[in-house]
This record gives sequence, structure tokens and C-alpha cells, in this order.
Amino acid sequence: MAIADAYDKHLYESNAFSYTSPRHLRAAAHLYGLSSVPLKQARVLELGCAGGGNLLPFALSHPEAQIVGVDLSAVQIEQGQGLIQALKLSNLALHAMSLTDITPDFGQFDYIIAHGVFSWVPHEVRLAILRIVRENLSPYGLAYISYNTYPGWKANDILRDAMLLHAQATSDHADKLLSAKAMLGLLTEGVASQNQLGSVLKAAVHRLLQHSDFYIAHEYLETFNAPCYLLEFAELCQQEGCLHVGDADPHAEMAISYGTTVQQHHEQISANQPRIMRQQYLDFAVGRTFRKSLVVHAAQREHILPDPDPGRIVDLRWAGFFRPDTPKQAVASDMQHFKNHAHRMLATQDPAMLAVTSVLSAAWPASLDIMTLLERARPQLHDSDSDRANRSLLAAMHTLFRQGLLHYGLEADPYQDYDLATVREHPMLIPGALEILEQRRTPGFGIGLNNLWHDAVQLHLEDAEYWLIRHMDGKRSAAELKGLLRNVLQRGQVPDTDGKMLKGQRNLELTVDRILRNTVDLLHRNGLLLQE
Repeated sequence: MAIADAYDKHLYESNAFSYTSPRHLRAAAHLYGLSSVPLKQARVLELGCAGGGNLLPFALSHPEAQIVGVDLSAVQIEQGQGLIQALKLSNLALHAMSLTDITPDFGQFDYIIAHGVFSWVPHEVRLAILRIVRENLSPYGLAYISYNTYPGWKANDILRDAMLLHAQATSDHADKLLSAKAMLGLLTEGVASQNQLGSVLKAAVHRLLQHSDFYIAHEYLETFNAPCYLLEFAELCQQEGCLHVGDADPHAEMAISYGTTVQQHHEQISANQPRIMRQQYLDFAVGRTFRKSLVVHAAQREHILPDPDPGRIVDLRWAGFFRPDTPKQAVASDMQHFKNHAHRMLATQDPAMLAVTSVLSAAWPASLDIMTLLERARPQLHDSDSDRANRSLLAAMHTLFRQGLLHYGLEADPYQDYDLATVREHPMLIPGALEILEQRRTPGFGIGLNNLWHDAVQLHLEDAEYWLIRHMDGKRSAAELKGLLRNVLQRGQVPDTDGKMLKGQRNLELTVDRILRNTVDLLHRNGLLLQE
């Protein structure tokens, strides 16, 4: 009850996470050599779903799938159920219940997701999660379980202990958070020069302060937070008849992703070791703090590859958006800087890399199979040797994959046949986006806006942009939208995006054209538009 009360009082921001989506998990499993269930009619269960934000993109884009979420917080489940009702979704059901009450009668599922739960519940609940995987996962199903892990969380343990110590005198949530954060000053500015962990603690505090207050409270001040080594997690899985495969981001299990020096030393010490030992050694090398484990039935053991097979990336479809974004402090050079769809940075001067990112950005938010990608990117290299050009482009793809900068999947995505020119003429929001945007204007609404790639999207809209978005139904043309917007600007119903009122003014064609173009661009790069 204490856990339920905490989450009822302090609502979890219920967002999607791309690396937990069934599309991503299925593609990741393919790189480990595993077959899995196609997405069209997949059965999906999320344990600890909050308001269902992590399930909504899949439910909205897969009407024949069956999706279920459970959470201990009745308040968050009720909020999610209200949104489901407003969206008229018949394939998504949320239940306020303890996951320990789930039995085999609850049903079989092809994908079971437990994100941000395992480390933050009592030991008996952790065992219940693995029991559910054993009893409720279909024979070729995939489970995803995330948890804090050692050795990287050792420094965070010190922060948590110190923060809990200083905050123990109060039971008020806000005061507890303030007291806990006050302790961080001692662990940075107040650390003695003789403290051998001083630099480690300062780095841990710096990373912590990049997060929201909610994250800090959930991660550091909750009753339960039990990190473990990968080997310990794998042993628990084995005891429950399950098997840890590897990280849901397969590139995280590849030593080359961290540089050739790490790769060489890792290979020297872990050669001929079992897969799980190789993964544990890599955790020590990179100081891993968080794992996103793929888990399957033990019967799948013989099908799992020793390491993710990068050669299999040619079987996948790829998507990504890269927008030029040169940092102010960047020195003059030939290096080009980009920010991708997830706001991660890329700096490159490699012609093949530039060609790949250009082609993917032109296709965004749709994905491309590898052959189409090569065909479209090859002319940009101006290389008469097509085989050599293909090798360069594939090398660039491998680099982008290892850096975790792309979306990928086995099946066609919901954005297929997307054409930006056509979308500009008849813009239409993805399903559910308008309803979520409108409800998020209500204080206390805790379900986030996400695109169909399961990316969380933060929009800061001016009144004119929001007015336009509410009228983008795919039926109104760009010309009609501009005419409607011109009328409301002239009547003074909404201001220009700079805040100026334009009531009574004439010749607003350039103004409405600018507002519509910028609004469509904003929605497009965030993956929030579909083609009618």
C-alpha cells in the first residue's frame, strides 16, 4: 500500500520509451538470432504501466493487437482509462491491481514489458515479475525488464544513502526533496581533497542534476531501490525458468561501441568465456548503471547468438531525422553537426555518413529498407564503383547503429508512404495527438505526448500554432488552413507567434504562410504527422 500511495500522490509522467516498444524489441531479438511474434496481432502486457503512455503509440498504430497494462496506482490507471475512452480505443485495457495477483489465467502475451519497476519493488515482487514471464509469456515471446545495475550504480548508492540520511527528519514529500538536494552541495563543493571518491561523486551529482525532481525523488528517495550485478539478475532468471539474452539495445553489448581500445582489452580477457560473462566484463569496462534486459524462455537457449550479429542489420528497416545544429562553441572546421530525432548530437565529415543521414532525413518519419537506402544514398558519393560505395555506406550505417542514433524494425512502420510535399498540402496529426495535447492543458494530467516511434515529444506552442493544429484533420488543404488562420488573426482571436495582435490588418498572406510552414515543420520533425 505504501508504494501505491506514493504513486497516487505523486503522479508518474507516463511517457513512451522507444527501446521498450514491441517493434524495437522484435528487431533487437533478430540481431541476437531469435525469432519472435509479428506485431500486427501481437498480445502485449506492461507491468507498472502508470497511465499507459508507453502503450498508447503501439495501440494507436496496431488496431488488431491486444494490449494490457497493470499498475498499483488507481489514480494513474483511472487517468489512462479516461484517455482510452476519449480515443475510443478497443484494443487497450488498463487495470489497477498488484502484479503479484497476475496468474496464468490472466492470459498469454507475446511481449511483456517491465520498465522502471524491477529495482524499485520488494524482493518478492521482483520474483513475481519473473514468474509472470515464465507463466504468461508465449513460447516465442520476448520480455523486457529494466533495472539499476552495478558496478556503475555504486557511486549512486553513496548519493542515495547521503540524501536519505539528510531527508529522514521529514515526511513531507516537498521538504524531503529539498533536504535531499541540499545534501548534494556537500558531495560536490564540500568534498575533501583527500576523498579518493571525490571526482566520482562530483560526476554522479552532475549527472543527477540533469534530471527532473520527479526522477530524483523516484530514483533516490523511494523505499526500495535495489541495484544488482548482471550475473545476479541472470541467476534469478535461471531460477525462474527464464533466460537473460542481452540488452534491448544490442549495440550496448558490443565492445566496439565503446572504442577499439575497450574492444581489444575486452576480447583479451573475455575470450572463450560464456556470453553472460562477456557481458558482465563489459559492464565493468563501461561502468554500466542501467540495464534493459531481453528475457526469454529457457527453451530458447540454443537459438541465442554469442553476441549480437551486426551483419543482420541489412534485414532491418531504418529511420532517423538529422537536423543541422552547430554548437556555438564549435571551432571552424569541416565537421558538420546535427541533432537527431531524439535530440542526440552527431558530428561528422564522412561523406558516406552525410549521405546516409541525408537520405534518412528526407524519408523521415518513414523507414527505409537497406537496399532502398543504399540506392538513394549512393549517388551522393559520386563513386563509379558501386560496390565500394555500398561498403562505405554500410560502414556508416554500422557506426550510426553503434551510436544508438537510429530507429529500426523488421516490419513496415505506421508512416509508410509518407510524402512531405503531400502532407504539407493536407496535414493531419497522428492518432491521439490532438486529444493528448488538449488534455495536457489541464493541470495534473500526467500522460505525455509521443510519436508512433515511441519518442516522447515536448511541444511549446504559441496560440496561433495550437489553433492551426486543432484544424489539421487531413481534409482541409493548406490553402484552406491559411484562409481560416488569416480570419482569426484579423478578428484578433489569436496573436501572431511573436505575441503581437494583428486585428484589422490586411495583407497577412506572408504571415499565415510562415506560421503554417513553421508549424508543419515542427510537427514533421517530431513525427507527429501522417499522410491521409
